[in-house]
Amino acid sequence: MSDRKHSQGSGDTWTWDADPRTNTATIGGEVDFTVSPAVRDRFVAFIEQTRGDMFLDLGNLSYVDSSGLAALIEGRKLLKAKGRKITITAISHQVRKLFELTQIGELFGL
Repeated sequence: MSDRKHSQGSGDTWTWDADPRTNTATIGGEVDFTVSPAVRDRFVAFIEQTRGDMFLDLGNLSYVDSSGLAALIEGRKLLKAKGRKITITAISHQVRKLFELTQIGELFGL
């Protein structure tokens, strides 16, 4: 089952696609403070409906600000509390650079 969400915020569009059969979530587009609460809600709901380790595809994520990073870190913390891990399976070059600069890549298996 796949879930797709498009949201407008500051003219930016983000996408969410999730497959509970493979525990994979895909976030694309731009995630800033205007949409990060919705991203967080989708992420937490997906964590609650799945079991086992989770995989996150950020290959089509072109931009994420600190509020988006906070939403991802919060999801990771929730998974860890449940004894689960999260691994990023794909990441755009721009977002990878941000993860390296902020030194949070290690939290997600990068």
